[in-house]
Formats: sequence, structure tokens, C-alpha cells
Amino acid sequence: MRWIKALLGFGKPQQTLPAVVSNPAQDSLAAIDDLSRALSTGHSAVEIGSALGNIHRLRGELDQAIRIRAALLRRSDLEPQDQARIYFELGRDYSRAGLIDRARSAFAHYRDAKGDEQALTEEMALLSVKSGDFLAASRYYHSLGMAPQAAHYLVRAAGQNNTPSDQGLILEARELYPPSPESWLESLAHTVRHQKWSEMLKVLEQGLSVIGPDLSFLLLDPLFDYDTSEIPTVIALPKEYLDKVVDIIEKQPPNLSLIHYVGCLLRAHERKEEATTWQEKALLLNAEFWPARLELLIMALPEQNMTTVFAFQLNFLLHRAQKVKRFVCRQCGLKRNQIFFCCPKCLAWHSIAFRQLFE
Repeated sequence: MRWIKALLGFGKPQQTLPAVVSNPAQDSLAAIDDLSRALSTGHSAVEIGSALGNIHRLRGELDQAIRIRAALLRRSDLEPQDQARIYFELGRDYSRAGLIDRARSAFAHYRDAKGDEQALTEEMALLSVKSGDFLAASRYYHSLGMAPQAAHYLVRAAGQNNTPSDQGLILEARELYPPSPESWLESLAHTVRHQKWSEMLKVLEQGLSVIGPDLSFLLLDPLFDYDTSEIPTVIALPKEYLDKVVDIIEKQPPNLSLIHYVGCLLRAHERKEEATTWQEKALLLNAEFWPARLELLIMALPEQNMTTVFAFQLNFLLHRAQKVKRFVCRQCGLKRNQIFFCCPKCLAWHSIAFRQLFE
């Protein structure tokens, strides 16, 4: 049982075992089996039962975890601090299972015993997100001092009703976290939807000055419309405002993705020569930046004399290349074609980057 004590935090093995290749699934099953036998004999029932429930939750066996904790709560010899801890873990089980009301009830029992601790606030924030109460989620994250998350969910709350008062939530998000790319992006999208182009220019210039170079490319994305293949083909920006956007970008420090986006805007407005120049600027910053090379190739195709077979094969390859996912997480490498603010894989915030290398 020594390894069980180590698992539960009661001690550590006395010797170092040689490294071996193990099967995590088999290890989990063995742990569950041993913990179940220990629990049936009354050995440290609360600690072992809690650990067993956690293992079941880790394996996604939430019904098993819930049954174990419910059985522990029925014990007549349960100490108040142990009862509170079990209610907290039960709330987490219910939350993972999507049983929102039951999770809230379990967390309320924990709050009655322990008060509003940080761990509870974090769980309540997550529960609010799952239930779609983004305004409550923002308030929880704000109380935790997590400004990027608080601002993010204020913007999500603003998008739920789409009323004039929602713009107040956008401004509040910006006050909480001035570099919030979500708030600037939503403001830009709002001006584009309502064709307020002069206001759009002001928001674009202000946003670029505060969100930083790593995420600045996000602010040009609303200027593009996408067809079913997710390739930017139609530009929402009227021609008379194009030069003003280019002037704003030229004032920024050299930025690979911004330069590329300007080239795409110019090509969409049939200013091919200028578009070529901007994509060549991008390659001066990074010769392996594949989106710029792809744009240059597409613009050069009409001038080439190709056989029918060669043109067909090349167009096929270009079509596939245009579908390559444009964005990547700087932390874990996850690739996506849609903008994300919290990586769905590693949960890193604002780790999105424009994908530069074509593998």
C-alpha cells in the first residue's frame, strides 16, 4: 500500500525504481482496483474514496465518481472538513458532466462550510461559461484578477443580445484589459457590419497601437468576407477607404502578417502591381512565409503559358494549399482556420499566431 500513500500525499517510496514503459490505462485500472479493495476494508476511507473518485473523473467515468462521493457523504462519522471537500469534488464531477444545477448545489454546500475560496471561484467561473452566463463568468474572473479572461467574457456577453447597450460592455472590457483583442475586434466588426467606415479607421488605428504586434493581424480579418472554401475573395472595405487603411498599416513597425493582409486587400481590389510589392516585402522579412509566396504564384498564373494538364494539376495543388489552416497556437502548435482566443487544446490565452511555415 506504500504507493497508495504516496498517491494520496502521505509519503514517498523509499527507493527509485528503474524507468519502464507503462500503459497508462492499465496503471489506472490497477490503481482503481487497489483503491477499491482498500476502501472496502475501511482503510482511510475518506482519503482513498476521494482519490478513487478523482481517478474515475480523470478517466471520464463521471457516474462512478459521483456514486463514490455520494456514498462517502452518507457516512455518519464524516468530519465537517471532509464533508466540505467531498462536496467540492462532487461539484466538479457534476460540472464536468454538464449537470449545472447539481454542480451549483454541491458548490453551495462547500461555500457554506469554507466561504468563497479561490478554487471555488474558479469553478464557478467555469460553470458560468458552461451555462452561457458570460456576464457572471466575467465578474468571477475579474474577482480573481484575471483581466484577459474577464474582458473576453464581457465581449461574449455583449454578443448574446446584439443591442445598443452591448457596446457599453465592449468599452467596459477595454477598461478592464486595454489590449483585449476581442474587444477591438468586436468594435471593428461592428463598424464593418454597419458600414461606419470613418469610425472603422479610428478603431483600427487605436487598436493596433495597444494590442501589440503578435496579435495585430486579428484586426484586419473583419475586412475580409469568406466564401465556402474559407478563402478571402470578396472584400467588404469600399475602394475609397483602402488607401487610408494602407496608410495606417504603413505607420506600424514592420509586421509580417499585417504586410501580407495589405497585399491581399490590394489584390482583391485589382491593384495587382501594388499587391505584388507588398507580398515581396513580406518575403524580405521571412523568405519562408508561404502565404506570401502563394499570393505571388496566384497573381503570376495568368501570365504563364501552360498545358491543360499542367494547369489542371497546378490549380488542384493551389486549391489544396489555400485550404491550409491559417492560424496556430504558439504554445502547443494546434492549427485552426478560425480565430481563437483561448486555445481549445492547451487552454493558453491569446496564443494564436498567423501560421508562417508550410509543412
